[in-house]
This record gives sequence, structure tokens and C-alpha cells, in this order.
Amino acid sequence: MPFSIDHSLKQVSFEEALITCNERSFAMGKDLLVLDDVTPNDLEGMPMQLGFLLITLCTEGETAFTLSGQTRRMKKGDLLISLGEQVFLDGSMSDDFHATAILMSRSYAQNCIVGLNYMWPYLLHVMQHPVITLSVEEQLWILDCYGILRRRLHQKPGRYLREAVISLTRAFYFEICNLLDKRVQPDTQVAQNRSYVIFDQFIRLVSQNFKHERSVEWYSSEMCLTPKHLSEVMKTVSGKTAGQWITTLVMVEIKTLLQNTNLSIKEIAQEMNFPNQSFLGKYFKNVEGISPSDFRKGLLGIEVPAETAEAPDAAEVCGAAEAREATENAE
Repeated sequence: MPFSIDHSLKQVSFEEALITCNERSFAMGKDLLVLDDVTPNDLEGMPMQLGFLLITLCTEGETAFTLSGQTRRMKKGDLLISLGEQVFLDGSMSDDFHATAILMSRSYAQNCIVGLNYMWPYLLHVMQHPVITLSVEEQLWILDCYGILRRRLHQKPGRYLREAVISLTRAFYFEICNLLDKRVQPDTQVAQNRSYVIFDQFIRLVSQNFKHERSVEWYSSEMCLTPKHLSEVMKTVSGKTAGQWITTLVMVEIKTLLQNTNLSIKEIAQEMNFPNQSFLGKYFKNVEGISPSDFRKGLLGIEVPAETAEAPDAAEVCGAAEAREATENAE
């Protein structure tokens, strides 16, 4: 049966997806949603652009749709990985279609999945091949991962519910990385569409240099492209501009250091080659809406000593302007 087609693009946020919660769904706040049984009735309203990470395993039937301009098909035993911002169009599915899905808000994925950068080498493969056919053994393993998360969310809340669910989410994420690692060798050279070659080159370049270089102009110059063309290609392939990808990698690294090290904010600023602690704070707050210290306290529930802020000087005032420019480059 075809999806209900609405020719205006529907932006679907994680909060809107939560509305689908029912007796077949399990959620943790506005961060994580496990859909135990997705049916055709749950997927009306194409075309749509998702504002969250989606991992779906087809358990019965089949479906076809257009994802970022390419026709994709899923059958029983296929896994779909959508990293968000991608556009789904022209969908149809069999009447017996069923699937299990995990939805993660972008902030949850960035904040709690330690080692999110492990997926960078596989991004090109996921963009080109978002649907992965699993072996029977792999299907059972993924269903076990779904089941463990579902059962934990179904239990009564406890003091450490969030920490337990975060740990299970991380384990699930690394299992996905294992599946991808079996299917792609990151350094293998293969014939690719020019746009995907640019995407791959850009992600590798940013992964190697984001601690020192954070402007689109620098990367476009290294790739002998104009900033506009680079961002247009990135937007077409992935749904994100070049500036947004740079900001994503920088923020993931900062959050990882905040969460998993005892480094002070000042030391993290030095590690990330920001001029000073104040500049890092402005950059972080521009993107996240809270200070690095508040982020560390809120996520981990630990007391972080207030750090003495330096009096603003001319360099810091200039830094604030640069921070705004860096954020604007991400738009």
C-alpha cells in the first residue's frame, strides 16, 4: 500500500515522534524512543525530513521509498540506518510490513554515545548504503539488543535508570559499528559518485584537523572548491552543510572530554586549541545553549567546582565575534 503523500515537506522532530507512543512504544524522556512494532499506520505523511537518528529492523513484509534522491528497498532482515536530516519520499509498503525501531534525539546521540567518532569512517558507506541486509545470526543479535533496551525502559524508573539506559545504548551503538566494520574497509578505494567522493574527503579532512581548523573556507581551500559548492554538496549528500558537520565533530569531541575526563574547562580549551577558556565557553553556549560546566553537571550529576572566569579583554571580545561567525558558518 502507498504512503499518504503530502507534497509539502514535513519536518519531523523527535518531540513529534513521541506522539506515536502507545502500548507498543517505550520512551526515556525526550531522548530515546523504542518502537516495538512499526506498522503502515505509523508511517503516514510522506515526504518528511527526520530530525533524529533512526535505526529500524524490518521483521516482516517489505517497503520501498526514496531517501535523499535514491530509491531504497527493505525486506525482512534488513536494517535501515538514518542519521537524521535526510528526506524520505514516495513510500510504499506491503500490508504485512512490520519493523522494530530505535529513535534517538540528536542531542542524546551526541551527548551520551561515547565514541560517536567511531562511525566517522563508515559515514560514506551509510550514506550510500543506508539499508543493510543482515544474516539470521545478526538479526537475532540486533533483536536481542532491542529487547534489552525495551525491557529496561518498561521497568519502573530507578535512581540510575538514565545511566543504565545510556550504557545499553552505547553497547547497541558499538554493535552497529561492528556490523558496518564487517561490510566496509574505510581505506578501500572504490568507484564513487563525485559528490560522495567530496563528502568522504571532507569528513576525513575534518576528522584530522577539527581541533585546529574550524572554518569552511579553510577546508574548501584544501579541497580546491568554493565554500558555497562544498556546503551545497554536503547538504545534498547528507542533509547537513559543511559548517554543520564541522560544528558537530567539534562539539562531540568537547562533550566527550567533558564527560569522560577530569580535564578542567581551561585544559579542554587548550586541548581543542581555543584561545582561552572564555572563548570555548562562548562557542559551546552558542551551539548548546548552556555552558560547558553546566553541561558536565547536568549530564553526569556531579558537582564541578566553579572555575574562575578571566576578565574579558580585547582578544576575548574579538573571540566572541569569531564564535558567532563560526556558528553562523554552520547554518
